[in-house]
Amino acid sequence: MTSKILTVLMTLLIYSAGLAEGNDQISQKDPNSTLLVGPGAWITVEPYKGMHTIVYPVPVVAAVSAPFYFFIDTAGCRVFSDSNMTFDLIGKIRTDGYDADRSEDFDGMHDRHMSFDVGGEFGISGDWGNLYTRILTDALAQHEGQEFRVTYVKPFKFEKSKISPSLGFALLSNNLANYYYGVRDDEARPGRPAYDPGASVNWFVGLDANYQLNDNWTLITSITYYWLDSNIRNSPIVDKDYTISILAGAMYRF
Repeated sequence: MTSKILTVLMTLLIYSAGLAEGNDQISQKDPNSTLLVGPGAWITVEPYKGMHTIVYPVPVVAAVSAPFYFFIDTAGCRVFSDSNMTFDLIGKIRTDGYDADRSEDFDGMHDRHMSFDVGGEFGISGDWGNLYTRILTDALAQHEGQEFRVTYVKPFKFEKSKISPSLGFALLSNNLANYYYGVRDDEARPGRPAYDPGASVNWFVGLDANYQLNDNWTLITSITYYWLDSNIRNSPIVDKDYTISILAGAMYRF
């Protein structure tokens, strides 16, 4: 449990005021060099049996030194950019997983660990909004799977604030879905049969926002709601058909 908390803290150290796929949301005085730091809180509602809401106080930081950036749980390098298209090489901390000792329902289960995924993201933008396509694969041989994600974001800019609703889907490969939501043969117990969910598609909607209090302070928030694929919902270790992730914080620009 301690290692998971530490990893989450490290992940959220690179949480940005952008809070969306890509780096288009931060309002920057100098878009090529930015550092924002402040306090925050991360809340997640987990789908696993006997595991419910988790709340962590965390620092939140955004860092940019073009062409490199750290946003949310993602480190990236912008390889290509023109007026309406971008391509980034990215590395992303996958915060999925659980410590089996958190729930009696998981007696006999092995822990599922976080990992670090690498891949690329292509973005296209226009007056209609922003569309991001991302492909990732496991770099640490934890889940040994892949994810294909498509996200549509429509930013609305105001004088001191920005609101960005989003929607999309994430296709999880068989290995990825089975690692985090399956039950291995040696983990099967009465009432908990071995289970392999197979490749799965989770749909999601999100709402990200920031508000510029003054030249130095920015308030940020992000809420994402995931509908879990029926293959995942049918897992004997899952008792919800959704997950929710929330981040809120304040950041000071240096």
